[in-house]
Amino acid sequence: MKDLNLLYVFEALWRDRSVTLAAENLGVTQGAVSSALKRLRVEYRDKLFVLAGRRMEPTALAAEIAPALLESLNAIRKTSGMLSSFDAAQSRRAFTIRTRDVGEVVVLPSLFTRIARAAPDVKLNVVFAPIDETVQGLSTGRIDVALGYLPALERNIHRKVLFKQRYLCLMRRDHPIARQELTQKRFVAQQHLLVEYAGSGHILLERALNEVGARDRIQVRMQQYLAAPHLVLNSDLIWTCPESLVVELCKYFPLAVKPVPLPLGHFEVALYWHDRFHKDPASQWFREQVVDCIDGIGFRP
Repeated sequence: MKDLNLLYVFEALWRDRSVTLAAENLGVTQGAVSSALKRLRVEYRDKLFVLAGRRMEPTALAAEIAPALLESLNAIRKTSGMLSSFDAAQSRRAFTIRTRDVGEVVVLPSLFTRIARAAPDVKLNVVFAPIDETVQGLSTGRIDVALGYLPALERNIHRKVLFKQRYLCLMRRDHPIARQELTQKRFVAQQHLLVEYAGSGHILLERALNEVGARDRIQVRMQQYLAAPHLVLNSDLIWTCPESLVVELCKYFPLAVKPVPLPLGHFEVALYWHDRFHKDPASQWFREQVVDCIDGIGFRP
């Protein structure tokens, strides 16, 4: 690639999926981005980005070459020692956070309020992807940060612990054992609901259930959290879930809360980002917003 400026255009289109947003974040006209895209298409003999609905989605070739091109651009930035500044108040950038529905409930409302005050034109995208896609998304910039309990994220990934959590047990208020002490024997004898997802640290919960003999008592398995209280309210199922979600759900649902009679201990909810963007001003600003949001909610490491 003779013109290195094309790398910046490729990166912006890869990240923003929009000629308009790419132009705004690059500080150039839409015509300039369109012209650069035409040159990229000629050079690679491929459309690279095509309109799908309202988004410019990458072709198979663009997805294949993106890691190498973006890493090259990162190397250029390191050698030049130059990083563009980030003016949050004027930015129209969209930041993407990978989290589950529990993260959306616990963190997103406060995060949106904070960002709306500081940067009214900044947008938030929330995605939920498998671990391998999350690593790829973080490395290419398609995902800015991941939030959750994700010990499987390791290579070239930075991690900041935001707060610690414990598990609590939920059931409907008129459950047959709602007024009884939840001993391990009673716990094992109940019908259980389990929210599971491969790659999440919450696999430890299922292992603990298996170890005390409750494996065959798992009546319902789900991959999302927010449908679970509706099942619990209309059955004798009991549900072991993170404390932060328990606090939110009890504001809206008539649920009984019990300590979990298992030696589960605490787990750490953390913020994850790729080393490529560790010193990027925009990424730094967004990470600060997430951390400040958690402090505002009142959680502590």
